[in-house]
Amino acid sequence: MDPILEKNIPPVMPVKAERLSSQISKLILSEIQSGQLTVGDKLPPEIELAQRYGVSRTILREAIASLKNEDILESKQGRGIVVKNARSRQAFRFSDVFETISMDEINYFYEMRALLESEAAGLAATRRTQEDIEEIMASFREMEEAVSDKAPGAEAHDRYNAAIARASHNPVLIEFILFLQGKLHDLAKELRIRTMASPERAHNVLEEHRRVVKFILAKEAAAAQEAALTHLKNAAERAGIKIYGK
Repeated sequence: MDPILEKNIPPVMPVKAERLSSQISKLILSEIQSGQLTVGDKLPPEIELAQRYGVSRTILREAIASLKNEDILESKQGRGIVVKNARSRQAFRFSDVFETISMDEINYFYEMRALLESEAAGLAATRRTQEDIEEIMASFREMEEAVSDKAPGAEAHDRYNAAIARASHNPVLIEFILFLQGKLHDLAKELRIRTMASPERAHNVLEEHRRVVKFILAKEAAAAQEAALTHLKNAAERAGIKIYGK
């Protein structure tokens, strides 16, 4: 059986702009849509791609994660990252009423996020594959390192949330969760900065995440769902956000 060889793609000039991960996602997608990379092709090694685009491996991972979420790329055990589809899906949108978010609307968004993410954790405990476990554990270890280094760990936290969502293997649920995380991204980032300012609080948050991972690995769906919901309720309280109230 002939292996599918990596395509020889010319180097691209380094990108210098805001939201680098988004820029890199578009560059990779353009190579796929132009036919330089086709369905089934394996992407070059991470370090090679990072050097080609002139960005860090962290930025590259964010770009690849985004394309995975859009069902463009996928991880194949023993092969690495391969092209799955050549077309990008249209992004999910709520009504334009929510384009400018008030504090009350943040409460609604966060409450919906808590509902969906806790359900995703329960489904992940039932449906997770070995590849899902590896992705969840890798992102959790990055969060542990961030706590140890007293760093915000925003990218690691985003990857952790996305990994659990993907482990639910419900594409509609995944899209809703990622949409809500995007809407609440700036708030979540600010909260993580505040959290890391207190070593005790940072440790408590990490332990909340550890419980979620523990129950997902143990395939205890109800416990994973409850642990995720408890974490999100605590996170809302730390942010002064009111959810599950009258």
